[in-house]
Amino acid sequence: MNSLVFGGIEGSNPLGFLAAVGAWRLSALLWGGEVRMRWIRRDGWRPELAGAPVLEEAEFCRALCEEAPWAPLGAFEALGKNLTVEPETFRPVARAAVAGATREDRRAADFAAAFGSEMEVDRNGRIRYTDLCFITGSGHQDFLGSANALRESTKAEHVREALFGPWKYRDRSLSFRWDPEDAKEYALQWENPSVEGVYSVWGANRLAFEALPLFPVAATENGVRTTGFETRERAHEFTWPMWEGWLGLDAARALLASRALQAEAPERKELAAMGVGEIFRCQRVRIGQGANFKVSFRPARAV
Repeated sequence: MNSLVFGGIEGSNPLGFLAAVGAWRLSALLWGGEVRMRWIRRDGWRPELAGAPVLEEAEFCRALCEEAPWAPLGAFEALGKNLTVEPETFRPVARAAVAGATREDRRAADFAAAFGSEMEVDRNGRIRYTDLCFITGSGHQDFLGSANALRESTKAEHVREALFGPWKYRDRSLSFRWDPEDAKEYALQWENPSVEGVYSVWGANRLAFEALPLFPVAATENGVRTTGFETRERAHEFTWPMWEGWLGLDAARALLASRALQAEAPERKELAAMGVGEIFRCQRVRIGQGANFKVSFRPARAV
């Protein structure tokens, strides 16, 4: 098959993984279900896409930016800038998204399922929002607000940098904090990171947001959970696989939700039978004291 390798993305980086999945999902929505993706070993793990009719880098990125059906953020205006809302606010928005879903377009419903669940509330009476929501309004960083700002700011050249590299970290702010590079710990910095500010890769962050529908939030026998996350020995961790066979989106959804990935010591033979060559895992941590904290990912490890 003719294919396109996203050489700027390293699969061991959670932001890179999410950006690759987001680009793949957009491609499948734009060009149909025959678009497939796998991971190949090439100076690390790189995503390879097949089935898209456009395989020239610049034209591919232009098509994604101008023609792909990105997240319908207008459907969630009633939530405000963040997901930290009460069930009474979230429920009608989610119901409207589901009621408006069609076979041709169910994007709003998929994002509603990814944003959170009103089946359980936290100690402040708010919905259990996705574990991939690291920003909730402090420091003028807003989850949905950042998604809207990235929609306005991200151009085809930003998407090209994200997919084909190199990542230059020259874009100011607008980060979902999914890159371990965002974990600015004061004790390990030459300068005060709060003064220096955050530089990110806009294209990677915007594409990664589009991966959220593959990580829904659902009620389980152990409470509301976000797909891909598990708590082990007081560490909350995100796990994702590198699959070496060509998969469609539906097969990937099943794989990402597989309990086999979450084992403390995954069985390599079992995973090999599923086409998985490696699994990466990283901790979701809070850095800082009291109300002055930030949530980030630690660098991933292969498990």
